[in-house]
Amino acid sequence: MKAHERRVATRVPAQFKVNFIHEGDYLISHTRDISVDGLFLYTETPPAVHEQTELTFSIGDLHDVSLMAEVVWVNHGRSAKDSGMAVRFINPQEDLIAAILQLIHKVAVFPA
Repeated sequence: MKAHERRVATRVPAQFKVNFIHEGDYLISHTRDISVDGLFLYTETPPAVHEQTELTFSIGDLHDVSLMAEVVWVNHGRSAKDSGMAVRFINPQEDLIAAILQLIHKVAVFPA
């Protein structure tokens, strides 16, 4: 990732289930962290950088939120627990942004 592409939004640890579609396959994974503009998702088979994928997940009071995301970087780790991708949300709805901000503020107040 180039210096001018680095994130500016606060990212907090968050683990929850995310479903996504890649090469016609419906995959289930978990997040490592989240911000208002994206998240890191564990996967051994990430799409290529700049590809788009549809994500579906629940956060806060929102259930089965679906939105498109663009892969911004991929980590091919030495193990499955290290491999994954960072995605940037494409046109997230205001209620999703509010739910993520609520989670971020909760984690910031009660750090682990």
